[in-house]
Amino acid sequence: MDQRIETVLEELKSMLGLNKFVLHTYTLSQEVSAFGGFDILLNADWLPPAAKAPDEVDTLPDGTVSTRYSLRFQQLQNSSTQGEQSFADPIAANEEAFLKWVQQQTGFGSGDTIVLTNRTRNGIDGDVMHQGIPVQTDGFVELQWDESGRLLHCILPILGTNNFEEGPFSMTLEAIEPLVRQQLTVIRLPIEDEARFADYYAIDEVYIAQDGTVLPYFSNEQSAHYPRTVLRWESISNYQFDRIPVQPFSRELSSEEAFAILNHPDNVVSDDAVKHCIQSVTAFLSSEIPEESGEWEIYRIMQQPGNIEVVCRKLGEIAGPLRRKILVMLNKDTYGVMNFMDSNEMTHLFEGFTQPRVETVSQEEAFEKMVSFITLDPKYVFHQESGIYRLCGLLDSEECVDAVTGELKQLNDL
Repeated sequence: MDQRIETVLEELKSMLGLNKFVLHTYTLSQEVSAFGGFDILLNADWLPPAAKAPDEVDTLPDGTVSTRYSLRFQQLQNSSTQGEQSFADPIAANEEAFLKWVQQQTGFGSGDTIVLTNRTRNGIDGDVMHQGIPVQTDGFVELQWDESGRLLHCILPILGTNNFEEGPFSMTLEAIEPLVRQQLTVIRLPIEDEARFADYYAIDEVYIAQDGTVLPYFSNEQSAHYPRTVLRWESISNYQFDRIPVQPFSRELSSEEAFAILNHPDNVVSDDAVKHCIQSVTAFLSSEIPEESGEWEIYRIMQQPGNIEVVCRKLGEIAGPLRRKILVMLNKDTYGVMNFMDSNEMTHLFEGFTQPRVETVSQEEAFEKMVSFITLDPKYVFHQESGIYRLCGLLDSEECVDAVTGELKQLNDL
């Protein structure tokens, strides 16, 4: 075992009261981080005292503790105990002590606090706040323990940095009205009980910094390129590739691979690589859908573990889960196509659905109906380019407007 991994595992044993446990298995994997670049995750299973090591086909015995640890940020992310009984040593005596334990593990700085959103006899849920303002973190606070103070389950947030842009939060909806209007768009949704499609005006959730910078709702997408390049071709290629199965989770890494990535965790796709991606995807689509030149755009290019994902969208279609998309996965070194997924394969799920009625409500009319239901709540959001938490407003609304009738509806009810 790599000495660096062994050191972390020993720290985990002490931290979680697992000194009498036996390490069963551990794996290393890679994921895109909300703080830019990649993180390496150390996942481990710990067998309780006197437990028999299970065969490959057997489930883990009760009392087994499974842990997930970020090597990049040197922090526990979660721990869970199989079954309802723990054989670990107690690590805290009460709620106050557990909260102190959380702060120690997460490295909270001055002004950082946990505000509880739920409390049970032996458990707490909470959100991270800085100077009284919610923080968008990679995770949240969730703990459960038993009567003796043994940890049964925990999820811990990663802050990434203690650098915050200080307030006050002074942004108003009136001051950024043009941006708000841009985020009110038409989406198309299936109404399953009526076997039809319907169009609605809804707010696209985004974060808006006080200087007007718009940040995506999911922080890890800040590292993506959004070229919005229209794809055209004059000739049809005969693009050949071997379809390689792409796992939903990244493959297991060796310790040498893991620490090499940690030494260079950046996942930004260079401008030159973007050009190669566009060329490769254009050649591929000209072979796959030769008659549709000029009908597609490259919406997003993003580095993933082991490949580059390119999202292509059909032009002229309304936003929403039903918009036609093709996801192309490229080799990160050669830019050759490894695999692809076409959302058109889902259309059979909606066979027989009638098309939406023609819109009669304008965006201006919808905005006037929606404006009093649009919220702009302060929140700290990590900004990858500057490396600090920026004070932003979360633009959102739980309401939407039927694009035909003008009726206000709750998005969650659709």
